[in-house]
Amino acid sequence: MAKPDNQENATPLNTVGRVLDSRWMMAFAVLAVLVAIAWALLESDPSARPIAAPGSARPMATVELLGVPPEADVLLDGRKIDNRLFGVTPGTRHALEVSDAQGRTWRQVFLAEGSLSLIVELRTQFVEVEVSPKGSTKKSD
Repeated sequence: MAKPDNQENATPLNTVGRVLDSRWMMAFAVLAVLVAIAWALLESDPSARPIAAPGSARPMATVELLGVPPEADVLLDGRKIDNRLFGVTPGTRHALEVSDAQGRTWRQVFLAEGSLSLIVELRTQFVEVEVSPKGSTKKSD
């Protein structure tokens, strides 16, 4: 049996290069997994919708408020608006509230599909209280 040459055993294998190559491959694998997770999360997000072509976009529904005093505050879905003619997303429920400095209010929830005109009637909220005048006597039968 022949004895192996010592020079073959004495030369170190290229282990440094192999370690670096395996680290790069591991980093690439981790990056690929992270990209796959991010892609899956973006695909399942209900708010992420594909961008439609401009021709297929639904037109806004137009709403006009009639009878609103000039100093009244108008809130659409909780946000103040300045116009009495505005557009809303069709097929979606919206809340409209109008109030003035005298405490009169008007509220309406609506679903607009096309153009819509709403007549605003601001009313003071009354509370009826029954009181009896002082010194009044009840007559007995």
